[in-house]
Amino acid sequence: MVVAIEGIITQKEPTFIVLKCQSGVSYGVFVSLFCAAKLEKGRSYELFITPIIKEDSHKFYGFLDREEQKIFEMLLRVNGIGATTAMAVCSSLDTDSFYKALTLGDESLFKKVPGIGAKSAKRILVELEGAKAALSSVSDESASALAALLSLGFKQDKILSVLSSCTAKDTGELVKEALKKLA
Repeated sequence: MVVAIEGIITQKEPTFIVLKCQSGVSYGVFVSLFCAAKLEKGRSYELFITPIIKEDSHKFYGFLDREEQKIFEMLLRVNGIGATTAMAVCSSLDTDSFYKALTLGDESLFKKVPGIGAKSAKRILVELEGAKAALSSVSDESASALAALLSLGFKQDKILSVLSSCTAKDTGELVKEALKKLA
């Protein structure tokens, strides 16, 4: 699994960049408008990557900020929200605005995002109700393990209780230990 890519930006568009690694391999990476604004062509960066692999495509979504990546991954778990819409949210709302809208239950901020109407805004608020508190109260490794276990279909409350009793420090080891306890 790809978790980060480091390289020099050789091509930059508003929401897409090409990173050329030292090995000579170039990767196309989708980024938010906020992330793209911080990137300069010709400079070297390390981006955190969320890969989305489907039968007909392999796409990388890159982030300079782990919080923005967490928001993107949370949105992907919402029924009816795909990568394009999740990236539109990340391009329209900074992390503070997103968490503020989530905490206050403010549909109007979500409805300002292209591709999100009243139904989708309500769905985001309902399905992510406890996500902010859950993710902010755990380490980055535990948050990544939580996201992985949620994608496997386990319930958030059960995962959090199991993760609190795990002793592993690495994300992969945390997932393995948690899976044993959840089984």
